[in-house]
Amino acid sequence: MTWKNLALRLGAGLVLVTGGAASAQQVPEDKYYAEKVLAEGEGWQLKNISGYAVDDDGRYYSQDIYNIKSTAREAFYQLPLHPYLQEELSASAAESQDETIFVLDKKIVDEIALSYEKGELTEALKAIAEPADETSPTGVHKMGPFGSCSDQTFSRSKSFNLNTPISTSHNFGSGFSGTLSATGNINGSATGEVVLKVKRHKIFWVCVPYGVNFQHARAWGNVSVGNGSQVNGTLSYNWSWSGQIAKPSLGSLNFFIGPVPVHIGFNLPINLGLEVAASVTGTVNYNGNQTATGAFDYTCTLSSCGGWANYNLGTNSLQPLTGSVSGRIQPTVWVQVAVRAYLYSEWLAYAQVGVRPYLYGDLWGYYGNACGDADGNGINETVSALTFNLDWRLFVTAQASAFGGNPRQWNNLWSTPRRHIRFWDLINGGSSAIRPILGGPASTNVNTSTGYTAKMRPCWPYGDNVNYRFNWGDSTLSNVSGAPQTATAAGKAWSSSGAKTVQLTAMSDSWGRQLNATTSRSVQVNGSTGTWTGWFNRDLPGGNGDYETLSDLIAGGYQVCSNPIGVECQTASGAPYTSTGEVYSCTLAGGTCTNSQQPDGICQDYRVRFLCP
Repeated sequence: MTWKNLALRLGAGLVLVTGGAASAQQVPEDKYYAEKVLAEGEGWQLKNISGYAVDDDGRYYSQDIYNIKSTAREAFYQLPLHPYLQEELSASAAESQDETIFVLDKKIVDEIALSYEKGELTEALKAIAEPADETSPTGVHKMGPFGSCSDQTFSRSKSFNLNTPISTSHNFGSGFSGTLSATGNINGSATGEVVLKVKRHKIFWVCVPYGVNFQHARAWGNVSVGNGSQVNGTLSYNWSWSGQIAKPSLGSLNFFIGPVPVHIGFNLPINLGLEVAASVTGTVNYNGNQTATGAFDYTCTLSSCGGWANYNLGTNSLQPLTGSVSGRIQPTVWVQVAVRAYLYSEWLAYAQVGVRPYLYGDLWGYYGNACGDADGNGINETVSALTFNLDWRLFVTAQASAFGGNPRQWNNLWSTPRRHIRFWDLINGGSSAIRPILGGPASTNVNTSTGYTAKMRPCWPYGDNVNYRFNWGDSTLSNVSGAPQTATAAGKAWSSSGAKTVQLTAMSDSWGRQLNATTSRSVQVNGSTGTWTGWFNRDLPGGNGDYETLSDLIAGGYQVCSNPIGVECQTASGAPYTSTGEVYSCTLAGGTCTNSQQPDGICQDYRVRFLCP
């Protein structure tokens, strides 16, 4: 049989199977494809599909097809297929590393069974027969006139420009009595592609195409997602919600692969989510706008996804507003936009790739007198706070499903680090609970190195290192940094006597929050005519640490007074103890350093001297 004759027979057979041609312009889009379930069982369905191959030559078709899930291998033996086909499909499913879907043309598989029964090809199969492979592939019945033919790969893609608005508002009750609103837009361009394989059976030395199976879907493009979100409500415990807010169609492809009609659809599911962590009952009301811009290219089977992405967030316009809270409420809003491709229907098989930017809100409030003594007068101040912190992060996600099952989800194919947007102090005049604790003696002597410490109040909710500045009241400054709940030391020796106003300012933290909150207190610097002792270094930093205490020096017989009026501490090499970055205490009781409190687990070697009256 010549190729020309084969082509003529194939064309004649397709006309008989599908009917005449129709112009795509004459067919309404809602008539492109329709389906009806005729019968079904575990892992399989028999459907009638009808429509127009508007992306081919416009022919109308109405055919019955089997849909079979590859993981339900027993389904191959439940259907009225010839045993050779049953074994061939079962072997193909077993060899596949990914879940897939087989779509078989019922008329053709019936004709294959009839040909085996008659001992020759039916006329319908002769019309679509193709030459056998020159080299038989590995498979069932690979030798002789019967067996498997090699699969043929087909891919179809569709490009689309995206300009889709986001506009939705949801009212909730129970755990969150309030409203979540989102507005924005999706812009850009993307391409969706579906790759299929044609299944062919070897019968009487020719190959007969009888079905297709899903290989993978790919989506790539440049997409910008702009999201403005507003949260307004009252909540009393942890709460979360997510839902699909829109799914505009991106079009479809309708064509034939051999004698099998294929329908591929594309759409743009848009999902919105709100997650709230709450330690107390309170209200929250904030607005946040953010735009994520970048590119992606991912290929997904029904079992796995792989590819690359590169995204960033642009400028933002944010106007947070809050109600009241004493505790902490952390609302997280996200929106996801995905390009989805499906085979025949979403129920049968689909895969999608999405972009999901998050806005992380953190509302902290406090009122009370259990948050420390900042000015060192022995009395806890009554303080208040109301602050709002906003961060962002972006994830590229994917999802796939077959036969209406629960979708497989990959919620972190790629992601940016979590990053800071802005921190707001929402109390007019500033939140007093942000003002740091300034530790150290209320009086000292002139020319005497005196230790002071900085740390945040115990109610401060964040754990990032804080940057502090000491203003010593004599035009000199010292900058230190440390963990917020750890006393970070600095030392000062005033050269003149009198009352000094010392200010400790929490400038910022390592996350990027700008605090600029100050605690002030007065330190009396007394004049002195005393005499300095020599430098003492009786201990080395082994064991628990380095201890140059007055009591140990007196007990050891060192020449030192029991009532010093001043003290200085430095390393054995002469560096000020405040320059080492270690946690060190330098008071009239002497100098102490504990190994376990140091970043590297061991103190430097220190020495001290005392001013005796």
